[in-house]
Amino acid sequence: MVTGVVGSGLRPGSGSRPGSGGSKVWAWGLGSGSGSRYHTDTPRPLLGQPLELESDDDLTDSEESVYSGLEDSGSDSTNSSAGEEEDEDEREEPGSGAAPEVKGAPRKSKALGADPPPKDGEGLSVPDEYVEDSSDEEDIRNTVGNIPMEWYQDFPHIGYDLEGKRIYKPIRNKDELDKFLEKMENPDYWRTVQDKMTGADIKLTDEQVDLVHRLQKGQFGDVHFNPYEPAIDFFTHEVMIHPVTNRPADKRSFIPSLIEKEKVSKLVHAIKMGWIKPRKPKEDTPTYYDLWAHEDPNSILGRHKMHVPAPKMKLPGHEESYNPPPEYLLSEEEKLAWEQQEPAERRLNFVPQQYRCLRAVPAYPRFIHERFERCLDLYLCPRQRKMRVNVDPEDLIPKLPKPRDLQPFPTTQALVYRGHSSLVRCLSVSPSGQWLASGSDDGTVRFWEVSTARCMKTLPVGGVVKSVAWNPNPTICLVAVCVEQSVLLVNPCLGDKLLYGATDQVLESYVPPEEERVQPVQWVTATSEEHSRGIRLTVQHSKALKQVTWHGKGDYFATVVADNSNMQVLIHQTSKRWSQNPFRKSKGLVQCVLFHPIRPYFFVATQRYVRVYNLLKQELTKKLMANCKWVSSMAIHPAGDNVICGSYDSKLAWFDLDLSTRPYQLLRHHRKALRSVAFHKHYPLFASGSDDGTVIVCHGMVYNDLLQNPLLVPVKVLKGHALTLDLGVLDVIFHPTQPWVFSSGADGTVRLYT
Repeated sequence: MVTGVVGSGLRPGSGSRPGSGGSKVWAWGLGSGSGSRYHTDTPRPLLGQPLELESDDDLTDSEESVYSGLEDSGSDSTNSSAGEEEDEDEREEPGSGAAPEVKGAPRKSKALGADPPPKDGEGLSVPDEYVEDSSDEEDIRNTVGNIPMEWYQDFPHIGYDLEGKRIYKPIRNKDELDKFLEKMENPDYWRTVQDKMTGADIKLTDEQVDLVHRLQKGQFGDVHFNPYEPAIDFFTHEVMIHPVTNRPADKRSFIPSLIEKEKVSKLVHAIKMGWIKPRKPKEDTPTYYDLWAHEDPNSILGRHKMHVPAPKMKLPGHEESYNPPPEYLLSEEEKLAWEQQEPAERRLNFVPQQYRCLRAVPAYPRFIHERFERCLDLYLCPRQRKMRVNVDPEDLIPKLPKPRDLQPFPTTQALVYRGHSSLVRCLSVSPSGQWLASGSDDGTVRFWEVSTARCMKTLPVGGVVKSVAWNPNPTICLVAVCVEQSVLLVNPCLGDKLLYGATDQVLESYVPPEEERVQPVQWVTATSEEHSRGIRLTVQHSKALKQVTWHGKGDYFATVVADNSNMQVLIHQTSKRWSQNPFRKSKGLVQCVLFHPIRPYFFVATQRYVRVYNLLKQELTKKLMANCKWVSSMAIHPAGDNVICGSYDSKLAWFDLDLSTRPYQLLRHHRKALRSVAFHKHYPLFASGSDDGTVIVCHGMVYNDLLQNPLLVPVKVLKGHALTLDLGVLDVIFHPTQPWVFSSGADGTVRLYT
């Protein structure tokens, strides 16, 4: 026998106590639910009274759990969370004798009021609620469970029904216009919601709309629930004659506490001594605050920060008076000229008139028109606050140190080396700094003593000398001279006899290889007549030469040919008398080349770019963009991390190789084309010579700290060369040890500045 309490809206298992021997279920009625499906003629028992219903004796707990949550709550929604819980709970325990429920078949609720009809003569007759259920609608309950429905957004279906078939999404091809038309034409549009589980549109019933409205107002969902029912006092209405406990009271409950007495005496002493201030009584008088009491009257408030007041109208002058002085009245010719002018060109937009008194002044005909134009000016004329930055012009100039703090550097012309009859194109100083070689267009190379300006030797070479380079190895006395299509290796026989004698021994110790190798040039030993003049070797090229430069070790030298083929740059080895062409194809017209002072790098300057090649890896390392139209010359800092390039458009570009491939700084100090640039080997100095006849010496400090940029300061402009054929200074070179600079000019002189 199953015992239950009939109450509307109450689940049968809610009041059962687990473990009770008899299967009587007691429950309290919590209100009349709207979803009870009793017939009206079914007699209902009283509240709290057990109802005896007979059923099978083998009803197990699992069957009770199967049917415990299937009571209809009155809502038409079939996919509430309770429905999902009941699907999860519809598993039977193994061994229970109950037949499994068939999914898809109409289920009979075993909640109270929906039990199967009992046997004849036993208990109440409760009819089956599904007997007259003639619904032909297909149960499209979605069985995917409590999962995010976004997982199905890329699929054509939205889940599976009870038979495992796909529930396809309804076709939704309405655009915004169709939705708007449906909203206007469908009277039930406001109560139509989309079911996320099936994707179908569901029209809410009146009961469901009322339920939503009640929940929005914060009321209870059940209409018949009364939250103000009188509470039943379960305990205090019965007066017990015996106490719960009969323990005698403690002594401390009726004797004053000594600890509290000690605390109170301490507080009284602290109040007497003034350590504790008693609370002041609060004043009930209301306090008012002045919001703008601490406001600066000159400050601009935040919301008015960008407000620009409209410009005031110009105040009327004498010409606008009703009785102006006669000099303000227009004559007939002036009136005619005023009428013929364009309105925008007129000085006055009215004609001054004279009246004998103020009463005789008529109404101004253009009054409304002028007011309207004033209003247009006020709201159409854009007014904007321009943030003017007050910059001190002195702050824009970089703070450079004074030149006298950057000494030593050359300041005055000390010596003039005279002797060449034509322009002097090139200079070179010996590694010891004692001798100077100069090449000129008069077909001679002259060797000078630096300290006395005395010409020690003149070597006629029979052609224009384009370049001279002294071997940087201090143990060898050798000079390379570019003349037309040949490089002459000259031993000037100056200075120490042991030094230039050892040079001849090194050159004569060459042993030719057994097999003759094919070379782009020819190495020719000098004749006896040339040997007496100092020439030791001649390297004959196919085209005219324009530059020669030595490697830092003194064995290799490079030459630049005035040609646009891939044979422009050649590298030669003196000890083996071997020449090679390092480049397979031409990258442009090469202007000059240089060896890196420390690393195996080779710098090649074309018209616009400087390419840096790694000679060991035989690859292009960097390509520097000179930002110039035509590079004329190049020099490398002794540390090897900075390069300067001079150009024919009067710019000097300083490159920091660690920083960028673009110039760190472009200096435009010269007025004409730069012909030559040079670095000092020991001092932080660099110089540039130009066609304007000047040599500008600059302080160029390079710091070991990589985070600190180089300091470039022009310190001196050196003058002295006279302009000849619009040419000025043609070459510039520093002394190897002293802060001196040599310059050669088109006037045929070489000058030393110290």
